[in-house]
Amino acid sequence: MAKTKPKYNQNSTIRGALRRAFARSPAVQDVMAASRREVPRFNKDGSRHKKNWVQRQCQVCDTWVSTSKMAVDHIDPVISVEDGFQDWNEFIARLWCDPTNLQRICDTCHDKKTQEERIARLLKQYTEELDDIEKKFNILKKDPKALRKLLSKYTAKKKTIGLESVVQRALIMKDNLKKI
Repeated sequence: MAKTKPKYNQNSTIRGALRRAFARSPAVQDVMAASRREVPRFNKDGSRHKKNWVQRQCQVCDTWVSTSKMAVDHIDPVISVEDGFQDWNEFIARLWCDPTNLQRICDTCHDKKTQEERIARLLKQYTEELDDIEKKFNILKKDPKALRKLLSKYTAKKKTIGLESVVQRALIMKDNLKKI
């Protein structure tokens, strides 16, 4: 089965364009320039290459990696873990922040940090949604099929580390639905 192209999302497009523009800003260039070393590069035949490899040091794990495996990251995330996306003015203000809020980070550390922030946002969002479902449980239980479908959104998250409490809560609500 062929993959379908995702529906056009204007907000994602704008967010991506702003992030690309920020990546070219002097603040990002200064953070990257603060750590640089050149390592000898050799050809396949063992002779010295004309240009050396350029490496940068990750400020999280202190390893030296190729510039292509390095990014500049906001220490305090652009989209707040606690509040989520507020509005475009807040997003832009947090994106173009003071350079003291920026750090060089290798792809491995960046992926780990981004995943932790994503899980924290989802945990907050899903907890609030389940709180709302629990408040309306007596009304929603009149249509058990629809309620089961609604709760399956949360029980399908079994493999997502960090969301176990959400899954457990949704399963308990499903079990309570069976008792009715």
